[in-house]
Amino acid sequence: MKPSTFFGFAGITAASVVAAVFAVSTQSDKISLTAGTEAAFPKLLAAVNDVAKIEFKNSKGSFSISRDGDEWGMDQKDGYRVEFEKVKSAIVSLSQFKLIEQKTSDPERYERLEVAMPNSPESKGRFVVLKKQDGSILASAVIGKLSPNLFGSGGAGTYIRRTGDKETWLARGKVDLGEEPSNWMARTIVDYGQEKVQRATITHPDGHTFSISKMAETDKNFVLDSVPVGRKLKNSDELNPLGGVMWRMMFDDVKKADQQKWPDKQWTAHYSTWSGVRVTIQTAKVDGEFWGRFSAKIDEGVTDEAKKNTASQIAKEINQRTANWSYKLTDGDSEKLTFPVDEYLVKSKK
Repeated sequence: MKPSTFFGFAGITAASVVAAVFAVSTQSDKISLTAGTEAAFPKLLAAVNDVAKIEFKNSKGSFSISRDGDEWGMDQKDGYRVEFEKVKSAIVSLSQFKLIEQKTSDPERYERLEVAMPNSPESKGRFVVLKKQDGSILASAVIGKLSPNLFGSGGAGTYIRRTGDKETWLARGKVDLGEEPSNWMARTIVDYGQEKVQRATITHPDGHTFSISKMAETDKNFVLDSVPVGRKLKNSDELNPLGGVMWRMMFDDVKKADQQKWPDKQWTAHYSTWSGVRVTIQTAKVDGEFWGRFSAKIDEGVTDEAKKNTASQIAKEINQRTANWSYKLTDGDSEKLTFPVDEYLVKSKK
């Protein structure tokens, strides 16, 4: 994350703090900040740019994300890339929490407000800690029950209990903390709709190969390049899901490639796009689950230099994102990439 990322926001919040302090200083020493102006996490408010690690705990488990230079990664997934906009939103949202009203200090009533420490599967509280690079804590609390329109349309209220405090608070604001690592990671592997694909060739572990293609970019449906004698497609659009397998293609899990034993038996798919990019997907079954590895290059058929340059940049971006990683594929995608050609054809009559 670049240090300048939050500077504009930090300036706004700093101005808000100064205004609040000025309002207090002009009154009696016994008068506190007006409800709704006191920051729930003043250290975070003053140092939004300094957050380097966020730790989470909920009923599903614990995980954390860390900043490495300009990038954020999931610690439990070998530092795999995290969506920066989600990180930014969480930091900004928490820094903007304002205390409205003090609530119960009775631990027996914490569960009612969902601010009990999430130490059981039934817990609804979400514990979060934001730290600086040196490990010092900027904010730490259990984020509890949300009332989306407590202060009118768009004015959310959230119950919180800050670490070390017995009392709970109703705070103005809301934050999305995600329930598990997959809610934070950048899960899209590639994103090519079937209208962007010109040709796909699938090779099975036994060596059997078949191809689907379109003659023109405006064609609605893919055709099978070589239809077995006496056979036909089930439907005219039967092959479109296979051609569009890369549309918003996402993973269910991710691992470093060098930490996974890759089987010799695999399926290989080559997707050539109209833009001149050739994406290769290797699919294998590991411990009963389908995993994929991705790479990209300029398609051999591209001769136009401008098109080559554009395709080269796209392929480079894909490789930078996917190199050295294995992705657990969704059931739908793995089925399409491993189905035999017979799956798309009307059964032959005996």
